[in-house]
Amino acid sequence: MKLAYPFLTEETENPSLGFRGDPEEIFPLLKELGYDGIEPLVRNPNKIHTSSFEKFIHHFDLDVAAIGTGPVVSDDKLTFTAKDDSVRKEAQKRARGIVEFASLFGCPVNIGKLRGDIDGDQSEQSWQWLRQGIEQVCEHAEKYGIRIALEPQSKKVINNLNSTQQGLAFIREMDFENLFLMLDVYHMNLEDESIETSFREANGSFIYIHMADSNRQAPGKGNLNFQKIIQLLNELNYQGFMTPEIMQAPDSYREAKAAIDHLRLCGL
Repeated sequence: MKLAYPFLTEETENPSLGFRGDPEEIFPLLKELGYDGIEPLVRNPNKIHTSSFEKFIHHFDLDVAAIGTGPVVSDDKLTFTAKDDSVRKEAQKRARGIVEFASLFGCPVNIGKLRGDIDGDQSEQSWQWLRQGIEQVCEHAEKYGIRIALEPQSKKVINNLNSTQQGLAFIREMDFENLFLMLDVYHMNLEDESIETSFREANGSFIYIHMADSNRQAPGKGNLNFQKIIQLLNELNYQGFMTPEIMQAPDSYREAKAAIDHLRLCGL
């Protein structure tokens, strides 16, 4: 298993669960701590100095674990289920652009809040828009050989596909060869009956993992047993990335260090 850390790309604005700043300063810090890669949290790839970003990635010998799409929602309020047709179209356009950005690194694209909430007053229509959004991004991603990772998230942040089991049912219903799950143990702890059971049920269907403790802080600062989780992932022969998506206070460097130190102690 490999370890990555979230990094907010230059065009993002709102605070998020990742490192923000100059990649020429941050990337070597993460490398020195022992991280193998980063997860860029992207708002709009058309506003990223792509050549410089690629240069820093290669210069500091980091992988891109996956591309996060959270800032598309937090900064621009774009979702696949927005009532406004122009907003939905822009969300889909932005998702396609992020797929093309991901193709530079051959990494998955994560879809979490970008899918949008289901409107209780027009539930059937909302679900149709959500499925259309996922269908379009998967079809576009197929052209580039890119996998899409759908993230079940808790009811605290979205009102659909909250549990691992709901996520599994959805991706099986959609039936795209490049559609998988991304599992986040913080959300699994809130929504699933058993983290262990969910990992076992989803084995072969998830390609990426977020790690955060029960309080959304770095592993080791809450009550989750990460030694047991890592032992389970080894048993399941998971070879992919895990990324601490955690609160950044008091500062990102200390939280990145706390996360990797604890995960190493737990056998990563």
